[in-house]
Amino acid sequence: MRVVLLVTDLERGGTPLRIARLARDLHDTGVDVTVGCLAPLGPVGQELAAAGLPTFGCGACCAADVLALRRLHRVIGRIRPDLIHATLTHANVAARLVGATRHVPVVTATATIEVQRRWHIAVERLTRHWDRGHIVNSAAVAEHVVRAFRRPPHSVHLIPPSIDPPPTGVDRAAMRAALDLDANEFVVLWVGRLDPVKRLDITVHCLEHMPSAPVRLLIAGDGPDRARLEREIAASANPTAVRMLGWRDDVRELLTAADAFVFPSRTEGMPNAVLEALATGLPVVASDIPALRELCGDEQRLVLVTENTPRAFAAELTRLYEDPAGRQALSARAARWAATHLDPQASIAATLRVYRHVLRQSG
Repeated sequence: MRVVLLVTDLERGGTPLRIARLARDLHDTGVDVTVGCLAPLGPVGQELAAAGLPTFGCGACCAADVLALRRLHRVIGRIRPDLIHATLTHANVAARLVGATRHVPVVTATATIEVQRRWHIAVERLTRHWDRGHIVNSAAVAEHVVRAFRRPPHSVHLIPPSIDPPPTGVDRAAMRAALDLDANEFVVLWVGRLDPVKRLDITVHCLEHMPSAPVRLLIAGDGPDRARLEREIAASANPTAVRMLGWRDDVRELLTAADAFVFPSRTEGMPNAVLEALATGLPVVASDIPALRELCGDEQRLVLVTENTPRAFAAELTRLYEDPAGRQALSARAARWAATHLDPQASIAATLRVYRHVLRQSG
């Protein structure tokens, strides 16, 4: 089977990293996989190329760059894949157009519940008839694409999320020492792409409402909101309590050094960072949105905050700080669930079933 995985860009972020992991897993099962993006190749693409996986970038300079579409058409003509699997709206639309002209079946995918760019919904509706199926990563996203994109439910395929197994043998004390953290500090961690939809203002300012806790906030990641966030930190009541770590390749080790994980996003699909925190057994305090409600489950695997204010998040973090036993119980529930529900083999098997189903339909 020859498959092209297409995404809007291969910059640092949850979706590109998920695509990279999918490419490696497909390659390990014997699939002839090529990874491409509409933008220039980006660091994630460069890492895949260095690992020996075929990659390409179409060099788009903006969303309206039609020359990138022409480049994609040429690349697909050269590779002649059996199937294109696209993710995110720009890539979905481009794949549908090129797939139709090159007579290649297309599977598209949505990774998050879109609330900011309403035009994404409009173009997804307009072009949805030109693919053979749509992959989602959570029941919440499945409900969204059926309702908002007006897709028939039978065309929507839910692939269970997965992550690589958490590292073993990490020395928590050594990791904290490397980060220059005091032994008594209550360390709160956030990881991801710095974007306004992540609502990091809430995370920064919640420290102002935790006067009784020796709290330290670590922010790991990079993105377009970095400069504004740095100004927000500088203007906060306790800027020295916040540390910007930039992009890190040792996120899973960072998780072992923290005492809690905070995630006040406005919208999500099935965030890698939260999944990895759960797998590590790190207590998670997150916004009460559909995808995270789904992760929480009936047994409360994470703490959901219904009021999107710094004070509300601070109250839950303070409760965790003051209740070590409750924190440990929450950690155990999260790790136990992750160990049985985030199997990479189950995820790749489900993906291959969708591919084979589409190829059978396409003759």
